[in-house]
Amino acid sequence: MGLLNRRIFLYPLCVLAVLLVPSAGAQTVPVFALDQSPELDGNDSDWEELPFVHIPLRKTKPNGITRTPSVAIKAATHGDRLYVFVEWDDDAADTLHKPWIWDKQLAKYVRGPQREDRLAIHFSQDKNYSTDWRSGAEFTADTWHWKASRSNPLNLAHDKSLKISRNKMLRAYKMKLPSGDSLYIKRPSDSGSKIYKTKRYRRFQQEMMPKYLLNESPGGSVADVAAKGVWSKGKWRLELSRKLNTENEDDVALPSQPGQLLGGIAVFNRSENDDHAISETLTFDFKYTRRKPN
Repeated sequence: MGLLNRRIFLYPLCVLAVLLVPSAGAQTVPVFALDQSPELDGNDSDWEELPFVHIPLRKTKPNGITRTPSVAIKAATHGDRLYVFVEWDDDAADTLHKPWIWDKQLAKYVRGPQREDRLAIHFSQDKNYSTDWRSGAEFTADTWHWKASRSNPLNLAHDKSLKISRNKMLRAYKMKLPSGDSLYIKRPSDSGSKIYKTKRYRRFQQEMMPKYLLNESPGGSVADVAAKGVWSKGKWRLELSRKLNTENEDDVALPSQPGQLLGGIAVFNRSENDDHAISETLTFDFKYTRRKPN
């Protein structure tokens, strides 16, 4: 599910979720209804009545450093919002991303090796959605991209869109398929203010300086997804939430009544964009009922 940091155009129309019959073999994530909204604090004590669904992940890069074997997820609605809780193993909390490190020999700042932990969720806007990008399928999807350094301190996930096409697109990433054909991938931030900007430093200030400066009050569609991740005892625990229908042109409108849509989930462990662990295509089943006790 190559998740690439590129800012691009916004789609010119409001996209509704495509309700689907689950594909053969697709793992299902049931979306139940809660009596009360959970607090977004990285703790699932107010989710205890709902079971985890354990989702296996596969590596996208055989020799990559991301080796996360699975995630555990639960999802629910309350009122006009969707809530998602995700938990996965990680041996350390990586909360620095490409900091500037002072090189005494060169007498200048160079980019450091540190990379943040990240998690991304896709919600389909197209019946052709697949987490196997090398299948050659063309589709669009809504992306909630949580970043331990660049969004978590703001209690947000970076709200983005995804478009994959066989047609050339301006400033798109080009990916070769096994067939020899090419796919073009674009992932624009949603509309609104940037949630962070980059900065360079001409003169020495400290041994390490941040490359990314966070916007303390981002606004617009880019800031739609509330999120809080907490690392403890070898695990990240992350809660995310967004209105079912934001009425923004660049957001998918999630089902407000029983129905399904496709999606996927990926984990990055202090890794680059091409190095992550990804699920097979998932079916999010919006039940709009309370879970019946076993």
